[in-house]
Amino acid sequence: MTKRILTTLALSGLLACVLGCSPKVEEDENAAQPALRLPLTRVATQTIYRRVSLPAVVTPLPDHSVKVSSTLTGKLTAVLAQPGQAVVKGQVLALLDATQLRDALNQAHAKVLQAQAGVMQAQTALQLDQNTEQRNAELVKMRIGAKKDLIAAQSQVETARAQLVAAQAQVKDARAAESAAASQLAFTVVRSPIAGIVAQRNLDGGEQTDPATAIMIIENLSEVIVSASLPTTQPATVAAGQAASVEAIAVPGRQFLGIVQGVDSIVQNNGTTLGVRILCANPALQLKDGMPVTATITTAVHPNAMTVPSSALVDDPATPARKMVYVERNGKISRVPVQVGLQQNGIAEITAGLRPGQPIVAAGAYGLPDGTRVEPAKLAGTPGRIR
Repeated sequence: MTKRILTTLALSGLLACVLGCSPKVEEDENAAQPALRLPLTRVATQTIYRRVSLPAVVTPLPDHSVKVSSTLTGKLTAVLAQPGQAVVKGQVLALLDATQLRDALNQAHAKVLQAQAGVMQAQTALQLDQNTEQRNAELVKMRIGAKKDLIAAQSQVETARAQLVAAQAQVKDARAAESAAASQLAFTVVRSPIAGIVAQRNLDGGEQTDPATAIMIIENLSEVIVSASLPTTQPATVAAGQAASVEAIAVPGRQFLGIVQGVDSIVQNNGTTLGVRILCANPALQLKDGMPVTATITTAVHPNAMTVPSSALVDDPATPARKMVYVERNGKISRVPVQVGLQQNGIAEITAGLRPGQPIVAAGAYGLPDGTRVEPAKLAGTPGRIR
């Protein structure tokens, strides 16, 4: 009996020891588990942008590129502007041989003077005939003159008036001919219709020109059109009024600001692209006609958005299409489902699931179970602002 009692007491003590010591053993095991070193950051609040970059080329505005030609067919005696030269509106660019037209103008002016002299003669003759008519009228009134002489004098006055009208008409015709000759002579001086830069010179002095041949091309590039090609497969909403920036390899470190004027409604290049027109300021004239550039269009702006590094997003094991983020609390991490908005340049917008300032794992936590210990460390800086 005594042996049985001792055995029972021994078993009871062993059971009590097991029951009493198990939590401590488990606690010791958890304490012994090494903490993982993972980069941490906080959920940031910032403005996030969605942008699309497109290949493009610089072109002048439709009314800012002019082919300068002569109205007349003739020989150029001088071309006065060089490629790259700045010109103002009305500046003389070229001269044509004006010898014959100047002679024609002199002849027309001489005819004007001759016609004016004819008017003066007609006016004098009319005055004399009017005086004769008046004397004959007085003599008839005094009954000492013949009425037939008065009638003849009156007829002569009417003839003189008709001759004066004809002489005045000749003056008018002569002046019109003189004006036409002056206009023709003026066409021998070719002037710039706009202010701008000589982009191209095609003819030199001594060469023949005509209305169909451009002597030179003048362009005003203070504002330009940047023509971009938007792929029809790209899920980007580009619309008139959106802000844009333009960069060129030929102008390193410089951004040119512009605004989308419109998007073509007809696809090009066998249905692969849509034309996008951007009006861009070019005050220093650094963008040139035909220059290849890259146009970046801001298609969406989300102010005060919650953001995390894109590397913080992990797939939901149950639904890979959904995203999760590891949140740190008291030295342990756990997965939290999130809704993702815009993503660009390594930054992801979080529209639901987190709160600003919340500590999260920035990268490298994929596949870790909830409750994994992480080594307490100073949080890294917040995600960079997208520019």
